[in-house]
Amino acid sequence: MTIHVAKILVWNGLNFQLIDFKQAQTQESLGLVIRGYVAAMGLRLVYWSRV
Repeated sequence: MTIHVAKILVWNGLNFQLIDFKQAQTQESLGLVIRGYVAAMGLRLVYWSRV
C-alpha cells in the first residue's frame, strides 16, 4: 500500500500554518483530498507540495 505525504500551507485568517499530511492511496487524487481536508477545517489553501 502506498502512503502519500505532502506539506500543506494554509491561511487561517490570522497567520499561515504548515501542516504535514499523510494519506493512504485512494481512487481520488491527492489534490482533491487535500482541498476537501482544508475546506472541512475552515481554512484557505495557499499551497501544497508532495514530499
